[in-house]
This record gives sequence, C-alpha cells and structure tokens, in this order.
Amino acid sequence: METQTETTQEFVTVNPWARLGAYLLEIVLFYCTLFIGWIIWALTLSGKGQTPAKKLLNHTVVDINTGQPLGLGRMFWVRGFVAGLVAPIAFFCSLGILIFMPFWDSNNQNIADKVSSSYVIPTPN
Repeated sequence: METQTETTQEFVTVNPWARLGAYLLEIVLFYCTLFIGWIIWALTLSGKGQTPAKKLLNHTVVDINTGQPLGLGRMFWVRGFVAGLVAPIAFFCSLGILIFMPFWDSNNQNIADKVSSSYVIPTPN
C-alpha cells in the first residue's frame, strides 16, 4: 500500500506597501490608458497571473495549492468579478479600512486573494 505525502509550498509574499503601490498604480494605468488600453494589456498577460501594474512591479498571483500563476478565468472572473462585488461591500462596511488588510494579514492577502485562494508573490526569474 502506497501512502501519499502532502507537501505544502512556502511562499514569500509581496510586502503590504508594494501591494498598496500596485493598487494605486493599477488605478493610474486604468485611467491613463482609457480602460481600453488596460484591457488589451491585461489580455496579453493572460495566463501569467499578472495585471499591467503587477507586470511593471514584478508581482505574480499564484494559486495557494499549486503555486501556478492564475489563468485568465480566475484572474478575471474570481478576482475581478466576484471579488469586485464582495470587496466594495466589505470596504464600505469597514469604512475603507479593509484596503489595508495586507498590513495585518499573516500572508499579506487582501479580500480578492482570500476569495480566489491566491497569493501575490515576487515574479520568479
């Protein structure tokens, strides 16, 4: 009889200040490219677990269980759409304090990371 061993990967996550900077840069890029440029840029990064700001800052969103970068489906539907619905409600109810969630979370995760079971890590070379 074979026994399966469960291995857990240890991830070094991006620090909270870098996460906040990426969030602010994403907003700037979104408006500077008039949304259309941001969408096209994001589509070229499909399957790499990155958004335009994350690409510029060398951050990658990976699955907690596999360590693989999130694909377009999870990046858009789960992180973008579902978390995009949950986060504003949570931010409103917490008077905006949850935007700083990575500062007190042990894995530097925010609401979108929790919903999509992901970590944001420095992009591996």
